[in-house]
Amino acid sequence: MKKNFGVASKKIFKLTATFAAVSALALALNAQYEQLMVGSGETINSVGHGDVDTLKAALDVWRENYEAKGGSPEVLKISLGYSKVLSQSFTKARGQLKFNLKNGALAFHVSDLNDGQYALWLVDNRNGSVMPDAEDNMVKIADFAVADGKGLIESQLERGKLLDVTMDAVVVTESGKTPLDGVAIAGAPDLMHKLYYADKPWLTTGMGDFNRLASELAAPFEFLLPKAAQADTVSDLTPVLGALVAKGRQIFHNETFGGNGRTCGTCHRADNNFTLDPNYIMTLPQSDPLFVAENNPELAELENPVLMRKHGLILTNIDGPDVDIFRSVPHTLSMATTIKSETLAGGGEFEADEAFANATGWSGDGAPGSGSLREFTLGAVAQHMPKRMSRMAGVDFRLPTEDELDAVEAYTLSLGRSKDYPVYQLSFNDPLIEAGKDLFDTKVSVCADGSAQKKNAPYCPDGAPVVQGTTANCNGCHQNAGGRSSSTNANPTRNTGIEQMKIHPARLLKPDMAYDGGFGTEPAVCGPDGEVCYGDGRFNTPPLIEAADTAPFFHNNAVSTLEEAIAAYNSDAFNTSPGSLSKGLDRKVKLDSTQVVAVASFLRAINALENIRLSDQLDKQAQRVGNNATARELARLAGEESKDAIQVLKEGVLGNNWKAVQKLEKAANYQQLAQLAPAKVLRNSLINRALAEKQEARALIASCDPNAPVPSTVVVPPAENLYTCAEIGL
Repeated sequence: MKKNFGVASKKIFKLTATFAAVSALALALNAQYEQLMVGSGETINSVGHGDVDTLKAALDVWRENYEAKGGSPEVLKISLGYSKVLSQSFTKARGQLKFNLKNGALAFHVSDLNDGQYALWLVDNRNGSVMPDAEDNMVKIADFAVADGKGLIESQLERGKLLDVTMDAVVVTESGKTPLDGVAIAGAPDLMHKLYYADKPWLTTGMGDFNRLASELAAPFEFLLPKAAQADTVSDLTPVLGALVAKGRQIFHNETFGGNGRTCGTCHRADNNFTLDPNYIMTLPQSDPLFVAENNPELAELENPVLMRKHGLILTNIDGPDVDIFRSVPHTLSMATTIKSETLAGGGEFEADEAFANATGWSGDGAPGSGSLREFTLGAVAQHMPKRMSRMAGVDFRLPTEDELDAVEAYTLSLGRSKDYPVYQLSFNDPLIEAGKDLFDTKVSVCADGSAQKKNAPYCPDGAPVVQGTTANCNGCHQNAGGRSSSTNANPTRNTGIEQMKIHPARLLKPDMAYDGGFGTEPAVCGPDGEVCYGDGRFNTPPLIEAADTAPFFHNNAVSTLEEAIAAYNSDAFNTSPGSLSKGLDRKVKLDSTQVVAVASFLRAINALENIRLSDQLDKQAQRVGNNATARELARLAGEESKDAIQVLKEGVLGNNWKAVQKLEKAANYQQLAQLAPAKVLRNSLINRALAEKQEARALIASCDPNAPVPSTVVVPPAENLYTCAEIGL
């Protein structure tokens, strides 16, 4: 701890000494209190960083995306593709199924599948397993032929033949085989489908008036749809989702799925902003399951220990089992704001994006199969958790059950923010930070005559030049510092030239490392010298509110600091990339060093505000929870967020707001003491002091005016996408 914080800090140190002196008594009181709470029947769930309102917002985003791609209360839509755990062999094939729940009309089409004869099946998983087995009820819909990679089914299902079937999965097999014999491609309804088609969630999630749809949902084939547990039998969805998030948290951080000892939380660390970086890795003991490739000779090929330890890169095989692609670990915070992929109808530029249920992973197509988070979890278990490199389900790991997949999806989507920050309403007290905000939040460079650019060349009247250096051109893809496009309100994928940078630090250690082609699996040309890769060069747009907390940067951890990441957009790699001309506008960047520092200062400040918001959320949860052990853990996580805020502000050096840092350090001290408190009353009193210090720190960083005029260069998103000033504590 730091010294010389004045009288208040001295009292804190004395109080710490007092707690240390009575630690034995504290433990005894803790034990008595926990026993008392067990007897009282208190059942408040601990969701950690999770938040039910964030999960509800994710459901809202999912609904909007689903309906934009052809799904509706009347039409069920499911994507199919290669599954790391179900498919017999790797394939680029993708399929789409549409099923009318009112009249039973089914349409299915597939592309890029090997020519031949195939069959489409519905699988009812009777024992909860995602792997087809003899107990399952499997119904063949139709045989179909594939020619030139394409196949089509149009059929009318008979209700009477399906009355005892629940559609847990849709699979394609070779003709003459059943799903037990082998699967070519597969898809399944995920948690979002189950909540969307349940009867009562619409009444409680604030997504509009769906009562009028009740008669439509009572369709002849509605019984086919799997429902989230209890979601169609309760009037208030919050407790159901809260329990699901709490269960998902336990699975995410503790469940090894019978594999090598790793969990989801092995790479997505709750105390490290749900990601990994080389400095954090250095703090881990050799026994940590992250290092199983070093400790178990049978798993020596699971990772490259040098690339993992030195650059935080994990082997993903995103382009197929025989292509070793190494990527950084994306944090899983605020996915509720970025899971929506762009559509052509919504202003997107790439038809291929529409095939994916969610925008996942660094390339926006990180999940096999439907692209859903459900498939992402299945793929991660098979990729990162096996006992042997053969990766045989049921031998080298066990598959998650349907209920476990739902819970993990709920927890993942409940993490971090449900909305973006109202940047134009914020005023930062430090003028350097405020200047960085203005550079960041101006949508596009202007023309030399002061006029706005026009879409497509020539960008300016009479061929006048675009004036670079007047904006950082961030707002277009990172609206309000998030990960949504200001024109599509979805998560954009763009080729910004990252793979064309002249030095990739990891490639210096492994010169033969494959180039990462980003979105897609088609052969292409990447790298500064035209090397072969797979994909079209596009990567997704990560949210930047959490950026200062989650270095290194980019999908390949190519740069270490926030300033380096911002300066990368000054490079030829970006300014000659397709992304520099995104949406028909010239978005080339030319910032001088002072402007780079200003933008970085803004991102650190807004990151600190988010740290404080998350810290408050965890502290308030700790105050509600009765179990002392759980409350102490929540107070610890809240303290980690306060320390993160301190760190990101200090790292800026300029614009670090030393007064706010002092307030946050006091808050962190109170949170540390709260972890030692022997009873709930004392713990909550200490947490209240921490909350008060954080509120003062927040006010020292920025203010917020809900009536602020909208600058002409800013596009305001739908109100439901932005926090209000009150919601961020300003």
